[in-house]
Amino acid sequence: GERLHYADDLFRYYEDRGLEEAGASVFVLVAGGLGERLGYPGIKVAISSSMVTGWSYLEYFCRHIRVIQQRRQNTALSVLKGPIPFVIMTSDDTHEPTEAMLKENNYFGLLPEQVHVLKQAKVACFTNSQGRLARDPADRVLIETKPHGHGDVHALLHRTKLAERFMNE
Repeated sequence: GERLHYADDLFRYYEDRGLEEAGASVFVLVAGGLGERLGYPGIKVAISSSMVTGWSYLEYFCRHIRVIQQRRQNTALSVLKGPIPFVIMTSDDTHEPTEAMLKENNYFGLLPEQVHVLKQAKVACFTNSQGRLARDPADRVLIETKPHGHGDVHALLHRTKLAERFMNE
C-alpha cells in the first residue's frame, strides 16, 4: 500500500481520482433501524452524530455528499458533474419518519430528485445460528420478520429499476 501525507502530491492525486470516481457512484445508506437499544425513541438516522455540530447522521451523510459534489464542480478532472444519487434503504418502522425528516429539512441541501427512499423487504428471523425460526410471541403460528438489511441492497436497486437508471445517467 501507499503511505499518504495530507496535501502532498500523491495525496492530491488520489483525492482527485476519488472525486472523479464519485461521479460514477451511488451512495447507499441502510436506515431500517430504530434507536430503542440505544435509548433513543426515534429512528437511528435522527440521532446526533456530533455533540459539537448537533447534526443527525442523516444530515451528516447529506453534507458529505454535498461537499463531494462541490469539490467535483471545482475540478476539471470529472466529466460527470451532476448530482450524486443517494439511496436510503428504510423499513416499515423508519420509512415515513425518514421521508418526513428529509422534507422538513429541505433534504439537507440535496435535490429531492437525487434522494431515493426505498423500503426494504422483510425476511424471516432466526433465534440462533442453527436456523431455528423465531415465532411471533403474540401468535406462535406466525414467524417473526425483520427488514432484510444490507443483503437486500442489490436486489432492491434492481427491483426498483434504479440500478439500470443510474447506469444510463
